[in-house]
Amino acid sequence: MAKKTAKKDKDKDPDFEGELEKLEEAVARLEDGSLTLDEAIAQFESGFKSWRHCQDLLEKARKKIEVLCEEAGIAGEDGASLSWEEAGSGEDGLDDE
Repeated sequence: MAKKTAKKDKDKDPDFEGELEKLEEAVARLEDGSLTLDEAIAQFESGFKSWRHCQDLLEKARKKIEVLCEEAGIAGEDGASLSWEEAGSGEDGLDDE
């Protein structure tokens, strides 16, 4: 029974990769340029929801990593907590390559 419950929960709460795929599909359809205005708005809304969900999942992962690092005694320079904002130079916190 536990497997069925876990599967149902997983179906309700899509994983990051699944949401990212939905977002990429929505972007591709919008970039295609063949949608009507109403279809484009629906795709934008769908893509935005997927983007938002991805952001929420990434935030949860970031918080979980911070907790794990604190529990392990891993800290930033001078004993400060880890800072994701300082991790990279780009807006998303990643180094631009």
